[in-house]
Amino acid sequence: MKFLLRMIVLVLLLAVAGLAVGAYYTVTPPPDLYLSKGEFAGCPKRPSCVSSMAKDDLHKVAALGYTGDMGINYVIMHEVVERLGGEIQQEQSGYIHAVFVVKRFGFPLRDDLEVLMLANGRVDVRSASRFAYDDAGSNRARVEQLRRAFEAMP
Repeated sequence: MKFLLRMIVLVLLLAVAGLAVGAYYTVTPPPDLYLSKGEFAGCPKRPSCVSSMAKDDLHKVAALGYTGDMGINYVIMHEVVERLGGEIQQEQSGYIHAVFVVKRFGFPLRDDLEVLMLANGRVDVRSASRFAYDDAGSNRARVEQLRRAFEAMP
């Protein structure tokens, strides 16, 4: 009986520790954002990340594009990100970092979206879940939704 009780306590402690680690990673911004590294981080091996800079099919998404003035397009992109539900955390000269809070299995999780507008008309994007291993394609869907909304703007 004591053994069974000890096992139950151990399992409960491991579950609480797992939840604490998950909560920490969910609320803590990643350390490898573009503004701190000067380049997009690569996607981890898990499928919950997409990037226009990725080389492999699992993580690769096409870059966006624009014509005309970069400044005007940046303002449009800023508006589109907010309309899609992103909370802009950082921005600087053509760069936007926004956080999207999504519910998965009843828990609020955070995804980071990075957008970098280049003067040549290319817009690089990276969208990644902070904690989820598999996001059921939500980061890829977010980038495609961003693409459609941005292209639809006047």
